[in-house]
Amino acid sequence: MVVTGDAFSPDYAAAPGAVLREYLEVRGLSAAEFAGLCGRPVELVRGILDGSMPVEPELAGELERVLGLAAYVWLGIEADYRGHLAREKAGTEREGAAG
Repeated sequence: MVVTGDAFSPDYAAAPGAVLREYLEVRGLSAAEFAGLCGRPVELVRGILDGSMPVEPELAGELERVLGLAAYVWLGIEADYRGHLAREKAGTEREGAAG
């Protein structure tokens, strides 16, 4: 955890794929079944689940339609996660440059 003034800033972020995985497990859906409900290729869904593909606005709308969690929440999870990865990378690069 990083504390800056009074603000709480956790040093982790949930990956959108981890959140999606939980939703699918609760509903008993496979990646292929979910892809069919969204009208998307299963490779895209698997990419979200493994973190190699981002949740983009159009897909966030499909996630909202199928799962009921608002698109802006999915986009927020995505933004938080990608921002966290960028901060980690920048920190690693600074540590490497200092050494």
